[in-house]
Amino acid sequence: MTLGPVSIRTNNIDRMLSFYEQDLGLNIISNNENTTILGSGQKTVEPILILNNDEKAATAPKDAAGLYHFAILVPDRRSLSIAYLGIGKRGIIFDGYADHLVSEALYLTDPDGNGIEIYSDRPRKEWKRDEDGGVQMATQPLDIDSLIKESSATAADDLEALPEGAKIGHVHLKVSNLQKSIAFYRDLLGLDLMSYWGSAAFLSAGGYHHHVGLNTWESLDGPRVDKSWIGIEHYTANVTKDNFTELSSRLADSPIASSQGSSQLYILDPDNITIIVHSS
Repeated sequence: MTLGPVSIRTNNIDRMLSFYEQDLGLNIISNNENTTILGSGQKTVEPILILNNDEKAATAPKDAAGLYHFAILVPDRRSLSIAYLGIGKRGIIFDGYADHLVSEALYLTDPDGNGIEIYSDRPRKEWKRDEDGGVQMATQPLDIDSLIKESSATAADDLEALPEGAKIGHVHLKVSNLQKSIAFYRDLLGLDLMSYWGSAAFLSAGGYHHHVGLNTWESLDGPRVDKSWIGIEHYTANVTKDNFTELSSRLADSPIASSQGSSQLYILDPDNITIIVHSS
């Protein structure tokens, strides 16, 4: 499984485009009156974000389920260094930095309050696993000095702070009931539980550290996502043809799933977040 673009609803498209184009360095792939698709790179632009404008969209309650952050995976540590320098030079203040053992990450927030992680993975052979196949992750201080040394200072002048090959690596969701969400992603969708922290869980396919993160840090027993709120509308998952066929068959009579053609499936998670599954 791989992830595709994340779709976000906003009530101020101009402000959001200014941030994502000028500050984060994404490029417009296509746009119309209400929808803009953005990606990274100039040669082969990978769709990363879909912005949908709705001037009537309201701010979600603070304890609501929704998006904790979407995470942009860059190809290597040097790319992360360039992102740190390039975005920082634009005057953006990072919310934080972390070494997660399996990856190194930068954190920031867009004008609507959506969390963003920009990260690079360490080689899989360096990931430590437990006897059940789970991945050991943590949140430790990031060695910024070491990161900066990966690229020259002049890289900060590069307008493409997010390089060719940047893509969505995972999504991290605020959920109202962790056990219910784990059951949905593990037992219904078939993902593996890679790490469990009591109030957070991380699930994936193919042994990755996580494609989906879940937590109740701000949203325990909070309201489900309302489609009239600012914030996440859907995220996209790409699976093999065989997995798509099996999943479609398993959810054929489920009220939470609907097919759109022979290669696209719409699924609602327990907090009313839409997952669009594509056959790849």
